[in-house]
Amino acid sequence: MESVTLAVIDKSVNNSVMNARLPSRPRRRLPPQARRTQLLECALQAFADEGLSGAGHARVAELAGVSVPTVFHYFPTREALVDAVLDEVEAFFASLAVEIHASDASPTAVLVAHGLAFLDSVDSHPDHIRVWLDWSTAIREHVWPRYLAFQERLVGIVAGTIERAIREDSARGHVEPVSAARLFVGNAHMAAVMKFAPATGLDLTDHVRQAVTTLLGD
Repeated sequence: MESVTLAVIDKSVNNSVMNARLPSRPRRRLPPQARRTQLLECALQAFADEGLSGAGHARVAELAGVSVPTVFHYFPTREALVDAVLDEVEAFFASLAVEIHASDASPTAVLVAHGLAFLDSVDSHPDHIRVWLDWSTAIREHVWPRYLAFQERLVGIVAGTIERAIREDSARGHVEPVSAARLFVGNAHMAAVMKFAPATGLDLTDHVRQAVTTLLGD
């Protein structure tokens, strides 16, 4: 079902996203670390546009305005290129979660803040979101075990806040922290898909608040 949804997203979004970008960047000399950072940014864009199975060194070189061997110098294999992009995506979402869940605010407020920050990132970091969505459906790819481990990391962070809600009597009724955290992460996935989809008339901010209320049994 998710693959069908993402196909619709790609059909309606990819053309406008790709057309809005310059096909390449002017070539210029950069220090090695700056060049690697530039190539990683281009790789993130390439995989967001063409999918984890579609983009490669040639497209990254085109976007960066460098030769293909230059990209291979920094990322010697396709697997190394994919892993670098996934490192970036994982670090972005993990740091977002860690920072928000470190707050002393109420568990309900923390969960709502996490959900809303995730929605905001669809606008502020669309390439990170689109790579994450594609990654979540790459069941036959070698990256799938890594995705499952990443998801469990997010689940663990969210489950810690839900456990705090239980300790502080913020949760009503029986709430199993890990199961509830899985629902939270799954809801974030659906909210991202909905934000990319054509307007449905649904207030996604209210959707996040209602989802948290339901998770905590209020």
